[in-house]
Amino acid sequence: MTLETAPADVLSGAIGRFRPVPEEIGRYETDAVTGALALRAEPAQVARLAACGLPHRDDGERGPLFDYDDLMNVGMFCGSGQTVPEIGLRFLMRFASAPRDTWFEPRTWEVGVHPVHTPGGPAAAPATGPRPEVTVRLPDGAAPGVDVLHLAPAAPALLDGADLVPSGYRAEVRLGGAHQEVRDPAVAAVWQEVVDGFTSRRVTYQTVPEALRADHERAWDLGVADCIVAARLLAARLRHAGYEARARRGYLLGLFGSDHAWCEVVEDGVAKCLDPVFAFVATVGDERGAPKSPEFAAACRGSRFNRLLPCRTGDAEPLVYFDGAAAPYWAMVGVSARPRRTV
Repeated sequence: MTLETAPADVLSGAIGRFRPVPEEIGRYETDAVTGALALRAEPAQVARLAACGLPHRDDGERGPLFDYDDLMNVGMFCGSGQTVPEIGLRFLMRFASAPRDTWFEPRTWEVGVHPVHTPGGPAAAPATGPRPEVTVRLPDGAAPGVDVLHLAPAAPALLDGADLVPSGYRAEVRLGGAHQEVRDPAVAAVWQEVVDGFTSRRVTYQTVPEALRADHERAWDLGVADCIVAARLLAARLRHAGYEARARRGYLLGLFGSDHAWCEVVEDGVAKCLDPVFAFVATVGDERGAPKSPEFAAACRGSRFNRLLPCRTGDAEPLVYFDGAAAPYWAMVGVSARPRRTV
């Protein structure tokens, strides 16, 4: 497949299809050159988004500066099929159209977590000033179906129970899925309310900044949510109804690794996974550039998939920190994953 730059009017057509980041929490630091790397467009096309109404700040030397999350949403909603967000979702969700057994069978993955320090990733210009102090969350080897086979550099934190380690790591993990179903009708009703929020278009599935993820009720009321918002909202509603539930966060593994979150609820002593975003994407299919699979959408109400690596976090807290604060979305470009090669 040959990838081409987006037509001149495609990017601006995304404006109005998503809700921009509230300006009081926007981080307007990404220039048109950096944005063009993710949107597979010419920098002049990205710069024109300012005149089309995308929130920005003008810089005398660098031109309009945008919030990176807004640019990711432009890429996801422009419909070109060529932007990094569109391609990423398409490839990460491709496994949903595979035979059901392949969702659960044990699989060994090689994972690298080495966050980047510059918007746009390694291809962008080096950042000026000192690099931030980076800390990252470790895989949760105590979670059901997770076996950490190797971790480098070897982390004493694995022995003392710490959640975070400096800089990054490479790991080999074996993940085993489980075909399960939540049977409790009250839990199913709460689950369906959240899924219906997406499918009815009352809530738009889009990239949400970490500052808004931390206030999931506000995000939902604004009509926006991503997997972290949905997982936290679902877990909170289930706990309010008297169930033992929590939001989990880790990595969705495929050709690369992506930050992902889901909910766990305990039924009959077993932690079962609820993934409303997976269910939504599999329900609408091509609308979001992913396979349509009613069978996979149904499996998202209870099953554990062999591509989800949970990390050590109690309520879907961030996976990467710069100088003690949640790292920007673009830091996730430094997460890699691939199935272990067999000889």
